[in-house]
Amino acid sequence: MNRGFGEALAQAFEFAAIPVLFAALGWWLDDRLGTSPAFLVGLAVFGFVGVCLRTIYFYLAKAQKEEEGKPWTRRPR
Repeated sequence: MNRGFGEALAQAFEFAAIPVLFAALGWWLDDRLGTSPAFLVGLAVFGFVGVCLRTIYFYLAKAQKEEEGKPWTRRPR
């Protein structure tokens, strides 16, 4: 149970921190280049989409590993 809690807490932190860090990088780039908040918004969206895709692929790999060898995954002869 404690391991699941740790994984959930880490995933929640990733969902919060990664887009904020990418947005901060975009803010810095916008400030240096003198552009509108294009980099801020673009990098924040990029970070959020990246975290979402990582979560999906992590879940699918974990589910596939868990389902391995189960009777309903075997192919009929």
